[in-house]
Amino acid sequence: MFVLLLACAGPRLYYLRSELPILEGRFDLAVAPGPWPHKDVPAVVSDTDAIPDDLVLPTLRALMSLPGASDACDPNTGGPRPDASEYCVALYKTPQDWRVSWPIRNLMKERSSCQPPFGGVDDESFGRNLPIIGFAHNHPCATSMSSDDLTRFPAMKMEDGLWTMVSYAASPDGQLARDSRNRLIPAWAWLATGHKDEPRFYKWNPAGEVFQWNEDKALWEFQANCHPQEASGMRSPRMLLPRCSPELKW
Repeated sequence: MFVLLLACAGPRLYYLRSELPILEGRFDLAVAPGPWPHKDVPAVVSDTDAIPDDLVLPTLRALMSLPGASDACDPNTGGPRPDASEYCVALYKTPQDWRVSWPIRNLMKERSSCQPPFGGVDDESFGRNLPIIGFAHNHPCATSMSSDDLTRFPAMKMEDGLWTMVSYAASPDGQLARDSRNRLIPAWAWLATGHKDEPRFYKWNPAGEVFQWNEDKALWEFQANCHPQEASGMRSPRMLLPRCSPELKW
């Protein structure tokens, strides 16, 4: 019976936020395990100064294949079904290669979002305090980028003990990562949306420069400069589309 239960359970696909350690007793400072041992998301050894697309693109495609990550739409409302889920991963750098953390699924807010692991990654080979380059997540039901999405970047602890988001790759303990030329490494965010058979991949930086992946040309094409709208009243930034110039077409 025990063997049968193991067979039915299958391999682990993601972690729940409730399973993760947190820093300083803060729910937002969750620490994700790494690397994600997905067969299509290998660690990438590269001498480039930017995170390689050989890691980013397989990660975005793998996110779209997780349960409830795509095409989980209610035909009556056009919105996400109750099983629709967002997953978050951290993309990070070790002394040897570029890696991605396990996905985090937040069951309590599966219609909204999975908060990134701002506490960093606990890598099985290199431990904690590795520099996080940024976060990638999916949107179920082909929904577009939100104003809230534009503000999610690595967080680090300052000398005064306060945590802040930063525009560069950083480790949670307050160290900024540098490339081979001693330059700071810019932070990025990535989004996988669309449908499973026709996904759309986006990336943006803290300046709000949004790019879309062109599969035919095999490159990221600039789309627009976008900035979040401020929430007012009971509305959440996640429910608001960003202001973009030119208008971002979905």
